[in-house]
Amino acid sequence: MEKRFNFFYKKWQSIILVIFLIITSFSTISLAYTVDFEDNLHLSYNFESPKIQSVDIAGKSYDRITLSTCLPAGVIGEPLVPSKGVYILLPPKSKALEIKVIASEKQDLGTGFYIEPMGKPIPISSVKNNIIPTPDEEIYNSNELYPGKLHKKVGVYNFRGYQILVLLLHPIQYTPLSGELFYYKNLNVEIELINNEESNYLFRGFERDRLEVINKVDNPEIAIKYEAESKGSMEEYELLILTNDSLKDGFNSLKEIHDISGTPTIIKTLSDVGSTDLEDIRNYIRDAYNNWGIDYVLIGGDNDIIPAPILWVYGLDEETWPYESFMPSDLYYSCLDGPYNYDSDNKWGEPTDGEDGGDVDLFADVYVGRACVGDLSEVNNFVTKTITYLSRDPEDEYLSNACFVGEYLGEHGIAAWGGNYLDQLINGSSADGYTTVGINSSDYNIDTLYDRDYPGNYWPPSEIIDRIENGVHFINHLGHASYDYNMRLINYDVDSLTNNDLCFIYSQGCNSGGFDEEDCIAEHFTVKTSYGAFAGIWNARYGFFWSHSTDGDSQRFQREFWDAVYGEEIPELGKANHDSKEDNIPIIGRSMIRWCYYQTNLFGDPSINILDPSSNTAPDQPNKPNGPSNAIPFLKYTFESSTTDPDEDQLFYKWDWGNGEITDWIGPYNSGDLVEEKHKWAEKGTYEIKVKAKDELGAETGWSDPLTVKISFSRYHNRQYSNFKLFNILHIFFHQFF
Repeated sequence: MEKRFNFFYKKWQSIILVIFLIITSFSTISLAYTVDFEDNLHLSYNFESPKIQSVDIAGKSYDRITLSTCLPAGVIGEPLVPSKGVYILLPPKSKALEIKVIASEKQDLGTGFYIEPMGKPIPISSVKNNIIPTPDEEIYNSNELYPGKLHKKVGVYNFRGYQILVLLLHPIQYTPLSGELFYYKNLNVEIELINNEESNYLFRGFERDRLEVINKVDNPEIAIKYEAESKGSMEEYELLILTNDSLKDGFNSLKEIHDISGTPTIIKTLSDVGSTDLEDIRNYIRDAYNNWGIDYVLIGGDNDIIPAPILWVYGLDEETWPYESFMPSDLYYSCLDGPYNYDSDNKWGEPTDGEDGGDVDLFADVYVGRACVGDLSEVNNFVTKTITYLSRDPEDEYLSNACFVGEYLGEHGIAAWGGNYLDQLINGSSADGYTTVGINSSDYNIDTLYDRDYPGNYWPPSEIIDRIENGVHFINHLGHASYDYNMRLINYDVDSLTNNDLCFIYSQGCNSGGFDEEDCIAEHFTVKTSYGAFAGIWNARYGFFWSHSTDGDSQRFQREFWDAVYGEEIPELGKANHDSKEDNIPIIGRSMIRWCYYQTNLFGDPSINILDPSSNTAPDQPNKPNGPSNAIPFLKYTFESSTTDPDEDQLFYKWDWGNGEITDWIGPYNSGDLVEEKHKWAEKGTYEIKVKAKDELGAETGWSDPLTVKISFSRYHNRQYSNFKLFNILHIFFHQFF
C-alpha cells in the first residue's frame, strides 16, 4: 500500500511540475513583443481652414498664412507655409519600410497670394540693423508647387526603448508665380511595417515610461504592444549624482533631503566609472538607467572635472552665411540611444552621426542638469541653495513674483524689442502659428522690465539688481549677453548679490552658459556664491531671434519650456527643459533650431520641481495598507489602500514590499478610490508594507504607516485553505522543489 502511495505521489509530482512549467512557459510568451505585420499603421490628420492676413514687412506687403497645430519649418527666403509635425509610435520589433501620405478633400483658397518669406535668424548679440526678410527669387518665380511633397521624414528616434517616427506633413500647397493656394482637409498616413528582430536594450518596461511615451505620440494605443513586467526589484534610485572623489562628500546632504522627500538618490564618482572618457561616462549612465531605474542625472563638476561633449552644429545667419560652432552639450548624456559620432571624425552630433548614419538620438532617456563646481566651497554653495529652494513653503509670498527682462535688439520691426517676444510668455500665446501656455498673471505678480517701456528706452543694471535682492522667483530674459555678461550684469555684480530668496533664470542671451570657456556668468549665478539663482537655463553659444518676426528660434524653446511647466504639467526642471526640445524636433532642420537644441543646458538639479504658488496641495498620507498579516511564499495576496487629494487631482501610488522591491508609480486613480495591488514573496520572513501617493502635478506624500506581514510555511497557516486538496498538493510541491 505504501509503495502504491509513493508511486501516485511521485506521479502527481511530475504532473504538477509539468503544469508549472507550462504555466511558466505561457507566462514568458505573454511578455514577448508581438506585431501583426499584415496590418499597416494608419493615422488620419484633419485640418481646419487656414487663416490669411495681410502684413507689412519693411514697407512691402505680404500674405501671412497660419494653420492650427502647424508651424513654419522651411528654409530662409522660402515661402512661410505651415507644416504639421507628427509623432508616430512604431510597434516593437518593427521597422517602417514605406511611408505613404494620401490627401483628400482639396480646398481652393484662391490665387494672387504673395506669401511672406521665411525669416532670417539673427544672433541676439548682433548690432546689425534693418535686416529684412527677402524672398528667394528662384522659388518665387517658379510654377512648381511648394512644398510639393505631402510629407517629409524627419527621423526615427527612441525614447526608453520605444520607437518614435517623426514626420512633417504638408497640408498647404502654394504655386508662387500664380499665387495659387490650396490645402487638404485630410491627410492619411499609411506606414508599411516589416519585422525587425532587434530589441532595444533601453526598454525597461516601467509603467512610468509607458505613461510618458503615451503623452509624446499621436497613437498611444500602440504602447500596449510594448507591455511587459516592470523590473520592480531593480528600481532602487531615481537620481544619480555623478562627481569625483574629492567632491563626493559635499553632495551628501543633497542626497539625504532627496531620499527623505521621495527621490531615492545615489552618488557615484569617476572612480566608479573607471575613466573620464566621454563614451565611458555615457555607458555608465546607461547602466545606471537600466540597472537602478535612474530617471535623472546631476553632473557634479565643471567641464575640467566631468567633461561635456563638444558637439558640432551648423546653421545660417541673417545673411545666409553659414555658422559652424563646437559647443558643450550635456544632451549627449541625456539621449542614450546609439552613437553620436558614427563617422569617427572630430565633429560629434552631425545629423548623420547616429545609428547607421541617421540622425543622432534626440529623445531624452534621462534628464540631465549640471552643477559646474570646481571645489568643495562651490559644492556647498550649490547644495545649500538647492536645499533652500526644496525646503521653501510653497505658499511663500516671494514665489509669486515673476520678472520679464527685455532689451532693445536693434531696428528689426516688431523684433526690435525683447519685450515683444517676452509678452508671449505671459498668459500664453497663439502667435506665430503655435499655441503655448504661459505664466498666469492671476497666479503671479508679473513685473516687466522692458527697454520698450522704460524712460529713454534703457533700464540700468540697478533695476534688475533691486528685483533680485527683493525676492523674485522667475526671471525670463531676452537681450544682449556674453560669457561674462547677462541682463546688463557682469560677474562682479552677480558675486555681490545678497538675496536669500533665490531665483530661476531663463535667458536667451548669447554665450552666458558657455561653461567650457573658463567661468561663464551662469556659473557665477549658480555656484560661485550662496546667493543669486538656484538654477537656470542659459545658451552655450549664440541665441537667435528673427528679423521682423517674433518667431525666433530661441523663442520657441523658451515658450515651450513654460508650456511644459504649466500646460503639460511637467514641473521637473530637467524634464521640462527637454520637453521644450522635443516639441521642436519636427523643425530640427529649420535655420538655427538644432543649434538651440544642443546649447540650452540646465544649470541645476534636474529632478527638482518648480514650486507653484497657485496652491497645488499634496494628497493626504495614504491609509495603512489593508491585507493579510500572515501568508505563505509564492502565492499572490491583495493589499488595499486609499487617500484623498484636497484639489481632487488624479493620484498615483507607489508600493514598498519590504524586501527591497518598490513598484513604479501606478495609476491614475480618482481621489478617494480604493486601490488594490497584488504581491508575492519568495522567502520566509517578516516584511513591512508601505504605500505613498502623488498627485498628477507631482506633489508627493510620505510613506504610510506600515502593515507587518509574516511569511511562513506553517501547517497551521491560512486554515481557510486547508480543506482544498489542490492547495495541499501545491503546498507539498513548493516544499519539494523550492
